[in-house]
Amino acid sequence: MPLVAEHDSVAPTVSVIVPAYNSSRTIERCVKALAQQKTAHRFEVLVAHSGSDDTCQRAERALPGARTLQLSARAIPPRARHVGIQHARGEILAFIDSDIYVHPTWIDHVVKAADTGYDLICGSIANANPWSAVSRAEQLLMFNEFMPDQPQHPSWFALSGNTVLRRSAYERFGPFADVRAAEDIVFSRRLLAAGGRVLFYPALRVAHDNRTALRPFLRNQILVGRHTARARRLVSFADSRSFALFLLVLPISPMIKLLKIASHLGRYDLRRIGTIVREFPLLMLGVCAYCLGLAQGANCTEISVGAVALVAPNSKAPMSGAEPVHGR
Repeated sequence: MPLVAEHDSVAPTVSVIVPAYNSSRTIERCVKALAQQKTAHRFEVLVAHSGSDDTCQRAERALPGARTLQLSARAIPPRARHVGIQHARGEILAFIDSDIYVHPTWIDHVVKAADTGYDLICGSIANANPWSAVSRAEQLLMFNEFMPDQPQHPSWFALSGNTVLRRSAYERFGPFADVRAAEDIVFSRRLLAAGGRVLFYPALRVAHDNRTALRPFLRNQILVGRHTARARRLVSFADSRSFALFLLVLPISPMIKLLKIASHLGRYDLRRIGTIVREFPLLMLGVCAYCLGLAQGANCTEISVGAVALVAPNSKAPMSGAEPVHGR
């Protein structure tokens, strides 16, 4: 495994950046999957942590050579990712979340994805907990457009939990929008509006540690819905460029959401629509929670959106709140 340490004189090809917040439950499995990569490409791993638990220590033990960056204050994911970028040395930037577990060929496909000519590439996301009914419902709600068995195709956005772009693309189209959630939609849509291209690349495969308890599942759907509605104020979506139209159809949004899920699942194989029938009770609860969040976000007139400061790739200037603790 050609993992590159911080002081290695030869820079890595790929920088893997993992934003984390009190991720002690999942971080070891996350970085151990990176330790099992079957690749000849040199890569580094940076964990940008803004919580108070032992995430950094667990990451260092599980993957000696990983670099951990302990932030002095809580940071939303786009800020944590940018901290990682400031300290990264690779030309290819690859992002996963701390509850994501990559396939053993992931690094090889990171490099192949970066060579496609697309500006932003999103991989596929499988369910790490298929035994759980709640987890299966969350998979249908969150990742129905990014299933591993779907073909490669241009996409209207890229999920930040499994994303690749070259540093030059980040400098051209970035930085990430400084919003708590749906920042991947805002970044993707702004990139497309500026002439960039987004690709869904299913061979870039990971598994997500979906929620298995009902209350966290529903709470997260409300949060995602709320911030998705706010994102519609900032950028145009593929289904509608009009925020007024979004407000008009809000009363029937649960039906629209279900139809979208069915469309995405059945586009390449109609038999997959049967999964909606099998998971319908929990799926419908999740859809209703998501649409409740949409209504809350639509009624919010105050949106605070900034942009993290962009720093040249060779700059040593630290980002405010970042206190690097190097891997041992």
